[in-house]
Amino acid sequence: MSVLRCQGFLEALALLNSEASDLCASYELQRLPAAPDLTTALGLRVEDHALNVIVPARDLPAALWHIAAVPCGRAHLEQVCQRWFFSSRHMQAAPAGRFRAHLVAAFLASLDEVPGDFSLHAVTMMPPMWYAIHWDEIAFELGDERYLLHFSHSD
Repeated sequence: MSVLRCQGFLEALALLNSEASDLCASYELQRLPAAPDLTTALGLRVEDHALNVIVPARDLPAALWHIAAVPCGRAHLEQVCQRWFFSSRHMQAAPAGRFRAHLVAAFLASLDEVPGDFSLHAVTMMPPMWYAIHWDEIAFELGDERYLLHFSHSD
């Protein structure tokens, strides 16, 4: 996967979608930790985030979050990208139609450079929050190779 290319694309869009207030946008594509299955890999990521990113660090076992990865299709991925790429007031002013479609298509094309056919999974947790005000995550899986596409707003 052209992870560096995708990550650069996402970092630029996160900057464009960070509001002038204290609202911060975070858009990331990251490899998930090695694990026997997708749900375990997602749980390891949550636990690592709680211990190494959240200040102060906390021990938050994955079981607390009831993590689920539900298969989804490309249309769901496109909808999530469309929503997050144009989430700020100034990005919502971007022309509808071709401009928006091309921006989403360019990102999806960089994801399509992956050899193989990754399955897509919408990630949910209960309670539906933990480190951000709003968030969406989609996991990509092909055999033992797993990635997480993360979008969030936090203060």
